[in-house]
Amino acid sequence: METCFDKVMRQKEAEQLRPLIRKWETLSENMRDQPVHAPILLPDMLWVAKSGVGKTFFLELIAEYLESKGNLMEFYGDVKFFEFVLGYTPPAAPFSELQRLMEAVKNAAGFRSEFKGILRIDVDEWVDHYEERYFAHFMEYLAAHKDTWFIILSVSCADKQKLHNLEAFLSMFLRIERVELKLPNTQDLTDYIEKNLAAYGLTLATDGRELLGKTVDKMRKNKYFDGYKSLGLLCQEIAYTVFSSGKLATRELHADTLAAFAPDSAYVERTVANLEKVNTIGLVKGGAV
Repeated sequence: METCFDKVMRQKEAEQLRPLIRKWETLSENMRDQPVHAPILLPDMLWVAKSGVGKTFFLELIAEYLESKGNLMEFYGDVKFFEFVLGYTPPAAPFSELQRLMEAVKNAAGFRSEFKGILRIDVDEWVDHYEERYFAHFMEYLAAHKDTWFIILSVSCADKQKLHNLEAFLSMFLRIERVELKLPNTQDLTDYIEKNLAAYGLTLATDGRELLGKTVDKMRKNKYFDGYKSLGLLCQEIAYTVFSSGKLATRELHADTLAAFAPDSAYVERTVANLEKVNTIGLVKGGAV
């Protein structure tokens, strides 16, 4: 029977997490063999990850694994984890983000008295403002709950010096372990498309897979590419197009059937342009997600 540990280890997407999970596995085994009288708390984490790498997927894996061990952390509430985007507030403006987080925690607890689980908090908007008092107040609140919550702070920033400074600041409040989550390579992303299309009963012929591989490669090279999000939409559009374009003769997709999704297609050009537009004008704003 496959264990949760085995499940994590076989996931290509979880490559960056495997060393950490191995450490947790050893910790759990040692705690069973040599019981301790004080809880050993897992370090909280700083994820460095672009949009679209599958952060929610990673959270699901981690939560399932930690719950399966039984002695690494306690879960209590309506959900095992939730995600939150910490919006920036200028020093002179009223700070409502802490109250918003409290409401999110209350919702996660549901009818229970409290929430015990994992919080992933996107702090991207504070990378250049981490020394401001509101961020320090927010971190003090998180630190006061470090015995109850497993806290994952995430940023997409790639600037090494900024990351170093932010991590040093966070370390004044929490024990931090940094993990960089990277986009999978083109082959793995194409595998994802093939698996996704299989849910519609569609398969890829060799030339069809080659075409979509080139499409993925072009999209992946764009600095605003958001990984699984864009590819999920691509799969939905392929399925819609295939099933709405006439009598379906075969469910095996060849390059000619997928011409509308080629690297130089209007669909791909529009997708890339939209990604750049969204990131340039900042349409994607935060909230509890």
